[in-house]
Amino acid sequence: MMRIVRSGLRATIQDRGRTGHAREGVPPSGPADPVAFAAALELAGCGATDAAIEVVGLPFAFRCDERRIVAATGRDVRIRTRGRVPGWTSVLARPGEEVVVEGSASTRFAYVAVSGALALPRVLGSRATYLLASLGPIPRPLSDGDEIPLGASTAGVEGAGRHIRPPAYGSVARAVAGPHDARFPDESLMAFFSAAFTVLPDSDRMGVRLGRTALAPPAGDLLSCGIVAGAVQVPRGGAPIVLLADHQTTGGYPIIATVVTADLGLVAQAAPGEELRFERVTPEYAGRSS
Repeated sequence: MMRIVRSGLRATIQDRGRTGHAREGVPPSGPADPVAFAAALELAGCGATDAAIEVVGLPFAFRCDERRIVAATGRDVRIRTRGRVPGWTSVLARPGEEVVVEGSASTRFAYVAVSGALALPRVLGSRATYLLASLGPIPRPLSDGDEIPLGASTAGVEGAGRHIRPPAYGSVARAVAGPHDARFPDESLMAFFSAAFTVLPDSDRMGVRLGRTALAPPAGDLLSCGIVAGAVQVPRGGAPIVLLADHQTTGGYPIIATVVTADLGLVAQAAPGEELRFERVTPEYAGRSS
């Protein structure tokens, strides 16, 4: 059993996401930073389809009844047990020992994984929490005192000390133009791939809202179309929105570009007030990098 001691500002259960339900209006959910999420699972010895905890607002603290390998990833995170260990490193936690995941002002999303994985049932094929619809095996933010069942683990000291080099959380994300780039004035497309944008405070798991540079939207109406994570919508006001894991399933705003999957975490982890730029790449390049 995993017992939550301190739940942070908001902690939810996430796995790779809920697919196959877009036609019912159910978004995929899953991690805002897929790279950090996958690394946490790997370090803890879990499978790629297992679930972990996504935390907004550290510190986050927990205890496990049995010896477990634990890992925490994200932007600028670290683990404190008997001492402090850098994030992206597996740690052996003794039975009943308090594990504290810490971060900094720049930490937007952190991921916590435990060997044996979270033993929770799937809802609509996924363990991911979608808060807007109260969907998931724990369809709410975790609270202090919550208990989460864990699967069997054979964790030993040999599983501790593994490290994965974290990605560079820089200020430039790669993106492919389109699918509606031809609808925009040429100057809007040029500005998107050359100007600097500022991350706005009202960004969340649904999307990162950008300010400072406004883009001229295309004239005319656009029929609603399917949406994917990474799509950059441009509403009538011209302020782009990069959609993330809890994005709506359809939308009528034109999409000027789509961020490559490998850089979704870079965008999601950008803190309010920080700068983001976009580098144009080809679809072929995006396919190789994702």
